[in-house]
Amino acid sequence: MDSHKIYDDRSTTTIFASHYDEGRITRVSDTDPVLSLLAKRSIERYPLIESLTGIKFFEKTGVLSVISNEKQKKQLHQFLTAMERAGTTPCLLKSKQIEEDFPYLSFPVDSSAILDNMGGHISPRKLVSAHQMAASLAGCQIIHDVVSKVVSFDGYITIETEQKRSISAKKVLIATGGFTPFRHLLPDGFKLDLKMKTSTILKFELNDKEVERLSSMPVVIPYVFSASHQTAKHRSYILPPIKYPNGKWYLKLGLGNGPVQEFTLDNEDDITRWYQGTGSAFIAHQLYDAMLNIMPGLKYENLESDSCMTTHTKSGKCCIDMVTRNLGIAVGGNGHAAKMSDELGHIAARMILKGTWDYDVQGQQFQAAYKIQAKM
Repeated sequence: MDSHKIYDDRSTTTIFASHYDEGRITRVSDTDPVLSLLAKRSIERYPLIESLTGIKFFEKTGVLSVISNEKQKKQLHQFLTAMERAGTTPCLLKSKQIEEDFPYLSFPVDSSAILDNMGGHISPRKLVSAHQMAASLAGCQIIHDVVSKVVSFDGYITIETEQKRSISAKKVLIATGGFTPFRHLLPDGFKLDLKMKTSTILKFELNDKEVERLSSMPVVIPYVFSASHQTAKHRSYILPPIKYPNGKWYLKLGLGNGPVQEFTLDNEDDITRWYQGTGSAFIAHQLYDAMLNIMPGLKYENLESDSCMTTHTKSGKCCIDMVTRNLGIAVGGNGHAAKMSDELGHIAARMILKGTWDYDVQGQQFQAAYKIQAKM
């Protein structure tokens, strides 16, 4: 059974995945050198995966990160430093060049921007399909089912599913996102320190003429978010026109990580209700105002909001760690893991095979933090 089709009827679904979408940002540009490096290694592997599977999931449109406030100049320097350390050459643009190269965007006259030419956007649906096909070609069996329980006994781990399957393995890697705390997946006495936060997006439906007008548009990450362009407390992001499975083209706008968040989701019922809705009307209104300021000439046919969820760790990095000698976790994208998801998977796979950290970046920064941790 196609797991994508299962998701289409949200009224009957109890487990949701945030990869049921057509546009996620992938970029080397980041203020954290480690995240820049992991993203670069992921992006460099895309052509191999696409060639191996025949599934195209990456659009190299570039990513434009715009700084429009003097207080953010330090952040601009962090971007440049992190990208250089990752081995890429960033392109720095001043206000006049931004206006000339991207006339459909509007930013203050003192703006600066970094153009990440390696970046763009991926179709997470297709990326997951490509990963599954690559795994199948390597001899893996893909089972579309929902795990209800993971039990360790006598050196083996048994996975029980909602369709009454029982699967035993010597080693298990848990990568179950925001649902990890709400199912019996970790041993008794272990509870990860995670926060699940709501996320609201807006999708602007475009006609063919508007799609053509914006055909050169990169992903845009404005580090400003107010009608006057004066407040830089948090950022939004805009993806260029993307064709969705229903045949329509959409420009997607969302709110990035920062001080302004919506609210946390504390249990599985809250998550289900959130995913079955259309997001926060308050945040949607703010996003709409932001779009009118950043792209004042945008012409759209229809507008719709939608809901998503991000899973946050205490460290701000994905928890990739061994829980016991044969049980590992890879949990917590922190709202920015799509760009480096392939490399995070590579790190986690190496760890579970060896039973310990096995990567050329220090593992301490990826260690799991627990609210409750039993002694094993």
